[in-house]
Amino acid sequence: MDVKEGVPRHGEVVDIGGSQMFGDVSERLMEALKAPYSANSKPVLPDELLYDDVGLPIWNEIIFTPEFYQTHDEMVLFDKHGADIAARVQHGITVVDLGAGDTRKVGHLLAAFDKAKVNTKYLALDISKSSLHQNIGYLVKAHSSPESTVTCAGIWGSFHDGMKYLDGIASPRLFLSLGSVLCNDPWPEALSHLKFWANSLRIDDFLLIGMDGHLLPTDGQVLPDNRDKIWAAYHSCDDLYRSFFLNGFANVNRLAGEEWFKEEDWEFLAELEEKPTTRHRFYFRAKREIRLEKIGRVIEKDEEFDWFDSHKYGEDSVRLMCYKAGLSVIDVWQAPNSEFRQYLVRRKGDKDQRDDADSAVSGVN
Repeated sequence: MDVKEGVPRHGEVVDIGGSQMFGDVSERLMEALKAPYSANSKPVLPDELLYDDVGLPIWNEIIFTPEFYQTHDEMVLFDKHGADIAARVQHGITVVDLGAGDTRKVGHLLAAFDKAKVNTKYLALDISKSSLHQNIGYLVKAHSSPESTVTCAGIWGSFHDGMKYLDGIASPRLFLSLGSVLCNDPWPEALSHLKFWANSLRIDDFLLIGMDGHLLPTDGQVLPDNRDKIWAAYHSCDDLYRSFFLNGFANVNRLAGEEWFKEEDWEFLAELEEKPTTRHRFYFRAKREIRLEKIGRVIEKDEEFDWFDSHKYGEDSVRLMCYKAGLSVIDVWQAPNSEFRQYLVRRKGDKDQRDDADSAVSGVN
C-alpha cells in the first residue's frame, strides 16, 4: 500500500477486514434465526451470504439480462451525465464504490472523469476478493494509458470496514450507491440510512444515489402500470435466481455446521406489493417443521423468511427523505423512457439551510 497517499496503488486489492468478515455475518445470521417470529416481523437473512465468490458471478449474469433495466439505465445516465458529475467534483477526488460488484457499469463514469482530465482515485469496496481482483483488472486495462487521470484499486471488506478505513482518506470523496441499494428499505429504515450519511459526509464530499422509481398506481393515482416491467426484471431468469439463493442456503449451512436449509424443505416465492410503497419481494416458506438443533430453534411449517426485497421510491419521496435526513439534493438525472434516477447529494450546509427557508420544502414536517 502507498502509505504516503493512504490508498492502495493502481491495480492493488487490499484486505481491510474481508478475511475476518464472516465472523460478524455468522453472528447476524444467528440473531435473525433466534429472533421471535411473527407475521409482521419476518426474519431477514444477511445479504453477505448471497454475494460471495460464487454468488457474485451469478448476480452479474442477472443484472446484465436485457430485462434488468436498472443496470442499463445507469450506464446510459453515466454516458449522458458523467461529464456533469465530473464538473462538480474537485481534482484529487476519491471515488468510493460501495458494494462495487461488476465494474462494467461504473466504467462508464470513470471514462467521463478520464475524458474531463479529473485526477481520480477509484476504490471499489466489496466482500468478494476474487470479484475485486477480476473487476479491478478490467478497469486497470481501461486506464492503462500514461495520460489517464484515473487510478483504480480494491478494498476488501464489509461496509463498516470500509467506512472506518475511509476516515483516513483526506481527499474529498464521492461515494457511489448504485443499483437501488441505499434506499432499499421501508421508509423509517431508509431515512435512518440517509441520516447516517448526513453525519458521515464531510462538507466537500458527495454521495451519488441510484434509485428505481417505477411505482404501481394506488388510491386512484394516474401512473403507468409498471407491473410487467418490474416483474420481468426479476423473473426473466428464474433459474439464475434459484442458483443465487441456493448458494446462499449453502453459505447458511456452512456457517451453521448443520444442514438447516435444504431446497426440498422450502417454497421459493415472490410477489409485488403496492403499499406503503411498491416492493418486489422474494421470500421462502417452510414446507414442514425444520429443527435447528444447534440453537434450539424450530422453524414451523409456513413460516416465511425474507431475502432480497426491492423497494421503489419516486423522486418526491427521495427528495423528502434527503430533506428530513439533513442532505441537500444538488442534481437529479432521469434515464430516458424510465423512472430510474440518480441523485447527487451532499451534507446540508449553511447555504442549503438558507435556501430551504425560502422554498416550499421548508413547510414539510
